[in-house]
Amino acid sequence: MQDHESTTTTEQQVPDELVRAIENNPEEVALLVERLGLVNDLIDVLELGVGALDDEMVRSLARTGTSLAEVADDASDPDTVAGMKRLLRAVGDAEDAEATPVGAVGLLRATRDPEVKAGLGYLVALAAALGAGTDAE
Repeated sequence: MQDHESTTTTEQQVPDELVRAIENNPEEVALLVERLGLVNDLIDVLELGVGALDDEMVRSLARTGTSLAEVADDASDPDTVAGMKRLLRAVGDAEDAEATPVGAVGLLRATRDPEVKAGLGYLVALAAALGAGTDAE
């Protein structure tokens, strides 16, 4: 009988604590319930998809997943991230600049500008890296 009473006391405390937690955090609880609903929906969709897959489809998905993981590894490399940020900033700066048509003579004149020289050097390094990567594949 004592065991039953101690179990009942413990069971009564847990719901009260859960109720207080819900009352104190209604937004978080609502978000959790919403996310659980989305997770359940995703599980239902996945179950339908898995039922329709054949062995070749599974192998193809595995190859695609491997390829995506390789791309993600390359994209997360600190040098790649820094290069992409540099390139994106330059695209934004170029978009803000007043671009005018340039002919062959204007292009030669532009190569006297230290910033153009630096940019051309970067493009040459990029071209060399692209060429080296092409040989490796």
